[in-house]
Amino acid sequence: MGQKTWRFGEAPEQANAIKLACNLTLACAIEAMGEGAALAGAHGIAPASFIDLITNTLFAGSPVYKGYGGMIAAQRYSPAGFKLSLGQKDVRLAVEAGQGKNLPLAFGDALQTVLKEAVDHGDGDLDLAALGKNAARRGGMN
Repeated sequence: MGQKTWRFGEAPEQANAIKLACNLTLACAIEAMGEGAALAGAHGIAPASFIDLITNTLFAGSPVYKGYGGMIAAQRYSPAGFKLSLGQKDVRLAVEAGQGKNLPLAFGDALQTVLKEAVDHGDGDLDLAALGKNAARRGGMN
């Protein structure tokens, strides 16, 4: 079904590590977009204009930035394609996997705190793009 098969070793846990690494990277990218949009908004710039800029320049051609950035710009967090609570679980598992190899994941640690905050605010069933909503809320913009 896919265009390519990626091989990362023989042990099943290596596939799990790749899945967690991908989801950690995705969540970090979404948080970065959300915080960038909140920063732009705090300075009187439409967050959607910021998202339009980065998805057509810095990250042009990236389906992650286009898709999730578009959701952040439109403040469209449901229906959830990937629930924020599931992102929280995967980031926790990624941090634990790093700890198991004596590898601290500073972004992962920080993102765990951010995800917990969003879930505690009742956003767990929203799409992971709701990290943008959470970033704006931290700045009193919601």
